[in-house]
Amino acid sequence: MVWQGVLQSLLPLVGGAIALWWWNRRTPAESGESTLFSPLGQAGLFSFGAFSLLIWVVPSGAFLVIPALLGLSLASPAARMDWKEERAPRLLTLAVAVICFSAGGVLPVDDPVAPEDWGTPLFMENPNAPVYPASEQYTWVTLDAVILQSISMRLPHQPGALGAEGTALWLSSTFGMEVDRMQQAIALLDEEVPFVRLSPDETLLIPVAAPSSTEVRWSADGEETVELRRYDVRSTAFGVDAEGTKVGEVVVAAKAKWGGQLDMLVVVRPIAHPTLSSDANAEAYVGEWLAAR
Repeated sequence: MVWQGVLQSLLPLVGGAIALWWWNRRTPAESGESTLFSPLGQAGLFSFGAFSLLIWVVPSGAFLVIPALLGLSLASPAARMDWKEERAPRLLTLAVAVICFSAGGVLPVDDPVAPEDWGTPLFMENPNAPVYPASEQYTWVTLDAVILQSISMRLPHQPGALGAEGTALWLSSTFGMEVDRMQQAIALLDEEVPFVRLSPDETLLIPVAAPSSTEVRWSADGEETVELRRYDVRSTAFGVDAEGTKVGEVVVAAKAKWGGQLDMLVVVRPIAHPTLSSDANAEAYVGEWLAAR
């Protein structure tokens, strides 16, 4: 929902104004000409307004916009002098604005994409999912032991959709969030496949070399590009190999929505599944998921 992204982009403006109001109240100005926004100056006010707009159109959102605007604010000797004179209120304002912007990560998300043909989800929550950012997850298990997880996740760093998928998946991998989410799928795989005995503590997700995106045709005239990641599921329980024995494969497909939401599909297939060789990117499932968005 776009309104959530609008709210998220306005939060730092509100937070910054409150911080300046508190600072001015705590430290009364010596000059009667001073205003609420005097510590920021014209350039500072421009930066705050530019931030709320640029996070919609710049890939990676705040991760690129904040350093760029800070760099510009220090580019000239006069600007550096202003920073030296107004360092305390500016740093306070910036810190509060960033905290308020990050708080947008708790805004609710839409229900996960749920194709009708998949039926009723086995689970409609994941106790292993990280508390932050906000997310919802549905999980299905097919008759041939394929585990499907449809996830809606808030993007706390940007309300725009441009380039959001790659950054979000990189962050998820960097902070190990995909491992936490996969614990539910690993437990289900252990239950559904008799020849696989898995424990989340003895399971590794190993990235597989694959294109970062792919074109998926989901109807006769419908084709869409999705961000893609592939992993091998390896178990160290057998003690044969320190890197673990391959017991399955995972495909993660992602598409971002305007408003700061990422939709993801996770497909987990056991090692003996026949489609691993005929449909390595799980495009059959990804296509059904795209058609339902």
